[in-house]
Amino acid sequence: MRIAVVGAGGHGRVALDCLRVRSGDDLDLAFFDDRWAEVREVDGVAVLGPVEALYAVPEWDLVFVAVGDNAARRRIAEDLVRRGRRLVTILHPHTAISPRSTIGEGTIAVDGSVVNAGALVGRCVILNTLSSVGHDCVVEDFVQIAPGVNLGGGAVIERGAFLGIGAKVVPLARIGAWSVVGAGSVVLGDLPARSFCYGTPARAVRPLTLEEVPADAV
Repeated sequence: MRIAVVGAGGHGRVALDCLRVRSGDDLDLAFFDDRWAEVREVDGVAVLGPVEALYAVPEWDLVFVAVGDNAARRRIAEDLVRRGRRLVTILHPHTAISPRSTIGEGTIAVDGSVVNAGALVGRCVILNTLSSVGHDCVVEDFVQIAPGVNLGGGAVIERGAFLGIGAKVVPLARIGAWSVVGAGSVVLGDLPARSFCYGTPARAVRPLTLEEVPADAV
């Protein structure tokens, strides 16, 4: 099986490790990254060209978007799908994913992550190391859950939100779309969209700028 990984940075290396642990040597892998002139190889896997080069090589039809920036990951993934590529979902074998949960296309669940019964996890979500998604949670598309984050049952994380390392979210709390929750924060209630939120309890500190969340991030 051929899988193209878009993004040859740190998240790309994590995705590569997950793929290798799950499938061993049965995969034909390559990176595509717009920095390809500077980065030609990552952990033994070649960087074949910029992202645009994918469309000239039809055999690389299965793609994982390994881009940490949520808005950029959305833009790249949606463009790939429009142009006929299929998104790969990566589940590290050392995860605990309930068979009664739903995981969307293009999502990655890294070593030690947990998704409990009834949870709905959207497309192109990052569930990082030792994170947990409680029962009946909703994690919408393009969310990033950093290492050590815990979501209580029924919490809702709206599209494109980012939860920093070690953040805790109580049951039934809702975090607004494209918001950022700082590392170590404890979310005890709902938080607004497009805001930087921090503290214990977490509060909206300021709105995010257009540089932080582009206007077309919807």
